[in-house]
Amino acid sequence: MENIDKIVELMKVEQDFLKSIQLKMMDNHQILIDNSQHNFENMEVLTKNLGIIINNQEIIVNNQISIINNQKHIVSNQITLSVLLKTQTQILNLLKKLNGESETIEQTQESILALKEMATQQFNLEILREPKTLNH
Repeated sequence: MENIDKIVELMKVEQDFLKSIQLKMMDNHQILIDNSQHNFENMEVLTKNLGIIINNQEIIVNNQISIINNQKHIVSNQITLSVLLKTQTQILNLLKKLNGESETIEQTQESILALKEMATQQFNLEILREPKTLNH
């Protein structure tokens, strides 16, 4: 009988051990469920953020296209300005010749460049003025 009592006692101990393992398994299972819920929530945020990133990339691409188009316009404008400057130089040189002044085309170009330099310096001075002096 003593043997049976020992066996029953051992079975109780094993039963308690199994019960504690099952409780730990249930706790772990609940932790897994909670983690899965957090993962799901994180995936929702991640998906939303990826959508925002894609939209931002589309905006960046459109901005780059605009920059390229603007650069093309700038180049075109620079070419046009170069042609206008050459035409202006030739017209001014011809007007001076009609007025009796003998000046080479190079001299006319130099006088136009000098005027441009003066205008650039004046422009730079106006940019560098203090804000309080702009009203005067």
